Amino acid sequence: MHNVIFIEGLPGSGKTTYAKRISEFYENQGYQVKRFFEGDLHPIDLAWCGYCNKDQMEAILTKYPKFKEKILENTIEENGKYIIAYTRVWHEETTQEFYDEMAKYEVYQWDSKEDFLNVHKQRWERFANDFDPNTVYVFECIFLQNHITELILKHNASKTEMISYFKDLLEKIQKTNPLIFYIYQTDIQTTLERIIEERRTTDPTRNRDWIENVNLFLENTKYGKQMGYTGKDGMLKYGSHRQNMEIDILQSLDAPSHIFSLKYDYEEVFEEMKQISIE
Repeated sequence: MHNVIFIEGLPGSGKTTYAKRISEFYENQGYQVKRFFEGDLHPIDLAWCGYCNKDQMEAILTKYPKFKEKILENTIEENGKYIIAYTRVWHEETTQEFYDEMAKYEVYQWDSKEDFLNVHKQRWERFANDFDPNTVYVFECIFLQNHITELILKHNASKTEMISYFKDLLEKIQKTNPLIFYIYQTDIQTTLERIIEERRTTDPTRNRDWIENVNLFLENTKYGKQMGYTGKDGMLKYGSHRQNMEIDILQSLDAPSHIFSLKYDYEEVFEEMKQISIE
């Protein structure tokens, strides 16, 4: 049985919805399912999570006493480190300043590609030793998207380097027999324009729009500057480049994968997804 299902694709591919729906489908088929999203307290991923030592954790709680209870509710301790799912911390007084401050503790702020890879390999290996072989784990948006963005934009890694990187990760969870579902967008521009509007903040005084956060990140990376990625056009160019790179990488990995072509009919893709056996 495939114990791990990765749901991958560019923003707007429907990854979150597909992860929910395919989990429910498997449950209705009699499988025990655990589902995790990007930004959760995750068994293998660290995206949108602070990664702190004890002193840093104490400093955070001291700086944000009003949020202490919510922070602790969304924190786990692991090998002397504190992992904080900070985007899940919600309080009537949280502002963008809090989330920007917490982002400074992400492993994505590290300069060393080797340290970044090693901390993930350790977590993936730990999961492989602890997972329940009778459970299907559905992981949304945590295999390719954030790792490949780190490798391309921060380290300008070659395709060969990236293939080696992802092979290293998959090797750690080989006994979970992972399966990768990739949603390929045929019209990136239309999808981007739609999600820009869908992901507008409801309160600009507390949170930036999604596209503003993406542009701030993209425009300030080493590779983004080199390629002149700015504004929506920069996001489109990077999205096209990233999608093509992800397809090339998937086709070079040993793990089974299925690529679903998304035009406009999300339901059609889901029907195709349901036909894939996980046995």
